[in-house]
Amino acid sequence: MSKDDRRREEKERLWNEVLNKPRTYESTDASQEIELTINANEKEKESQKETLKRADLAMDELNKILKKQQKDLENLSNEMKKHEKDTIDPSLMDLDQLEKDIRRDYGVEEMKSYKQEMKQVENSVFEDIYNVVISKIMGQKDAMKLLVNAFRRPYVMGEESGRPKNVILISGPEGSGRHEAVTQMARSLYEKQVFISDEVCTIDMSRYTSGAQETIFLQDLYQALQSKGSVICFEHFENGFPSFLRMIDSLVTKGSVVLSKRYVLSKGVLVENQTGLVTSSVDSLSAEGKYLIFITNQKPSKVQDAFGADFMYHVLDTVVLKPLDEESVKAIIAQQSEALQKKAQENLKTQITVPQEVQDWVAAHYDKTQGADSISAIFYDFYVSLSELVLSSDHKETDSISITVRDDIPYAVCHGQEIRLSRSKNSQEEIDAVNAELDEIVGLNMVKDYIRSLQAHIAMQQRRREQGMKTAEVSKHMIFTGNPGTGKTTIARLISRYMKAIGALSQGQLVEVTRADLVAQYVGQTAPLTMSVIKSAIGGVLFIDEAYSLYRGKDDSFGLECIDTLVKAMEDHRDDLIVILAGYKKEMAVFLESNSGLKSRFPNLIDFPDYTGEELRKIAALQAKGKGYTIDEAVFEKLESYFNEVQSINAAEAGNGRLARNVVEDAILRQSERIVKDPQADMSLLKEEDFDFTIKVKPAEKKDDTTLEDLMKLMNK
Repeated sequence: MSKDDRRREEKERLWNEVLNKPRTYESTDASQEIELTINANEKEKESQKETLKRADLAMDELNKILKKQQKDLENLSNEMKKHEKDTIDPSLMDLDQLEKDIRRDYGVEEMKSYKQEMKQVENSVFEDIYNVVISKIMGQKDAMKLLVNAFRRPYVMGEESGRPKNVILISGPEGSGRHEAVTQMARSLYEKQVFISDEVCTIDMSRYTSGAQETIFLQDLYQALQSKGSVICFEHFENGFPSFLRMIDSLVTKGSVVLSKRYVLSKGVLVENQTGLVTSSVDSLSAEGKYLIFITNQKPSKVQDAFGADFMYHVLDTVVLKPLDEESVKAIIAQQSEALQKKAQENLKTQITVPQEVQDWVAAHYDKTQGADSISAIFYDFYVSLSELVLSSDHKETDSISITVRDDIPYAVCHGQEIRLSRSKNSQEEIDAVNAELDEIVGLNMVKDYIRSLQAHIAMQQRRREQGMKTAEVSKHMIFTGNPGTGKTTIARLISRYMKAIGALSQGQLVEVTRADLVAQYVGQTAPLTMSVIKSAIGGVLFIDEAYSLYRGKDDSFGLECIDTLVKAMEDHRDDLIVILAGYKKEMAVFLESNSGLKSRFPNLIDFPDYTGEELRKIAALQAKGKGYTIDEAVFEKLESYFNEVQSINAAEAGNGRLARNVVEDAILRQSERIVKDPQADMSLLKEEDFDFTIKVKPAEKKDDTTLEDLMKLMNK
């Protein structure tokens, strides 16, 4: 058998294994027409669309089989090399060339050409898609018209080889439907058989924060570019790492990006090649045939800051979604109400009706900054609460559940059993709860006054924003100074809840960390580690205790990298993140000099003074009460004097509030010994003999004479 015969036989075997069909230029019936032609009539085109989809899927299978043949071909070559006059043609080992030959011989190239010709989609298809999209995305008819035209553009203008199908910029506030609009477009185009998949790949550029993550970024980008879906969304690119943004810019402006390293595929994953030149290496990525969509909540004019003018020149369509108006909000709530009633009937087997008063409650309480997403979250809470009512009551399918609003809280009632529908407290309830906890805290009056002053300012700025007026946002980042045990962490936790309640933060969590949580031990790991912590704190408060330890001198490159990352993240997330640095005044003064951007970003300096003896005595009484004990009033005077003396010697070592706690816990242990000897004694009363008034702290070696005024002068330099 000749070399050409062997090559032909191998190609035919592979193709028959995949499609089990003859070549396009061969036919088992002389009268049979070639199946795929450029000039097919309209009736034939419908069936050819299906043929094309099957062929696309078949080519994927073919690629898999080709890879599996590598070992077989190598074995075949080794066998034939044993015979001097009959060696296999080395080109048979070239799988890339073999695939090209098969594509040519079996009509895949013709199918591709036909695929391009076939994509002259009728106008009516996009008109139908527009009607579907505006029924899903409320209040955005003009924007959705632009979006439909953006997806239609390549079918009118044609596609340029090696280039994306289109580059689209979508801007608008949170909750306006930006992501949902793209998802719905892809789904509709798939249902109309224009796309072969409704998959939408999303790449969050804020996840990649340093050059050390290049391989991870390229792996994610490669998977998106190789996916069956036609749409790739990029978000948070305003915070992207510069070198990765340049790669994305190249995809937009040139259609491809040349990689700085050579990569190979290992089990479908892009990995760096460590063995030199290989025939199957990946040294560039292409965006051909993809819609590249950039989603932002910034003005379109701001996008140029991230990518530049050449990028904007290649953005052919800009779609701007507007904030939801009152009519759109009502329509969304009505739509969600209908969906809730349907789910309750199908899944919970119960009949409900969402009355107008409940819909009005949702309109009054949804988070305006989150738009439709917030409305959806409220109805999700309703559904979870309804399921809880069904599970906990003697519910039958014939029973109905009534929903009502009482005291500004929505309730569901079944069989006399009542359950609250909203799973979280409303803002005023949480504000009242935080204020009550502040009142219970001993001392810190200046700190309390400052926290409460924030509410008036933020409420006023919110009113100005709602009326379309300019707002004067102030930095909410803070520095807490003071000795251990003065209540810094407690206040930070209350601030996180308070800021959530008054609308200054979206989540209200407190993330408490130290240097060990932010600074890595190896080169290239600190920035990603710091960013991962910051991401967990977005929407709440990041509390860095002993923050001065982040900077250990000019040679501490890891610490400086952490500080630089922190400063940038504070700017990028200034609307939904509060950073609180805590530490001693003297050390904090040195720390603020480590980065020029630190001082300007922490205008709020709050000093936590050491507790007085009287305050510690009150704290001790509260500590005892919390544990089920009462301190004999006869002990108060002596206890207060003891606290004053200890504080005057070394408040930092004594621990302030921790001193009071330790004294109470020690008294409880000593009382236990006393009660054992006297079973008739009151077990809840802590008497004088239960307390140890021995001074155990050592005088401070050197007192920190840095004053609050000194620190403020440094910050105002």
